[in-house]
Amino acid sequence: MDADQLKTELFGTLFVLANRLQVLGDQMDDRISTKQWLLLAVLFQEPDHECSLTRLAERTGSSRQNVKKMVLILQQKGFLTLRRPETDRRSLLVSPTQACLEHLKTREGREEEFLRMFYQGFTDQELQMLHKGILQWMQNLQKMECSHEKEN
Repeated sequence: MDADQLKTELFGTLFVLANRLQVLGDQMDDRISTKQWLLLAVLFQEPDHECSLTRLAERTGSSRQNVKKMVLILQQKGFLTLRRPETDRRSLLVSPTQACLEHLKTREGREEEFLRMFYQGFTDQELQMLHKGILQWMQNLQKMECSHEKEN
């Protein structure tokens, strides 16, 4: 397979991989979808586990509108709280609840097993190369997004 064919195959495979990961991940938990889990994972990386909707959207690579829908669903489930900061009443800050923390603890073992099986067969060197390649894709996408914004 030449380089152009390989690039095309890898590009398509990324979408298939993402879809299959989402379907399988959604089967792990009937209360939190894979996309909701990602949103929570990003939130827990923030200082004080609090973040604005806009920042969550940027960090998850999703639209603010889609993040707001997920946040409202998670709020209805009792997993998130929302508040408007005094400094910017237009902003909306998102925080996890104790119920969220407790629910996520029930998933820890299944998540560890999921990751162990997902990375099974990869050497440390292969993981390093994969990481390097994905970081390069992220940089390229950022450049493409900036270019697209300038055109519009």
